[in-house]
Amino acid sequence: MIAYARFIKQLISSKLYRPDGTVETTKDPAVWTLAHRGYSGSGRLDVWVSPSKKTALHEDAKLAMACGMDEDEQATELFATGRFEQVLQRYEETHPETHLLRVQAAFLQTTDDPVPAGL
Repeated sequence: MIAYARFIKQLISSKLYRPDGTVETTKDPAVWTLAHRGYSGSGRLDVWVSPSKKTALHEDAKLAMACGMDEDEQATELFATGRFEQVLQRYEETHPETHLLRVQAAFLQTTDDPVPAGL
């Protein structure tokens, strides 16, 4: 098995709700990402890929704590009890819109179309 294959998952990319009550679900290959735009890097967006959503949330929450949330009593309690998504929500509540700390799926572009020359 290729080492990075464990990072690629089949995740829900869309759901179509029909009037008759049926639901058509489509899954596509994706990876879990942790995105951070913070104080350093001149506004640079850093993105990391994690092998699972759980891992990404834990690592993102650790980064939030290192970015000052360790001084926030509510965030500290949430982190200590393993409520990592809520730590990230708290980060977004307490930081200006110019900062970003988020976990989300990124879908792979798996087209068979050739890349145009020059790209």
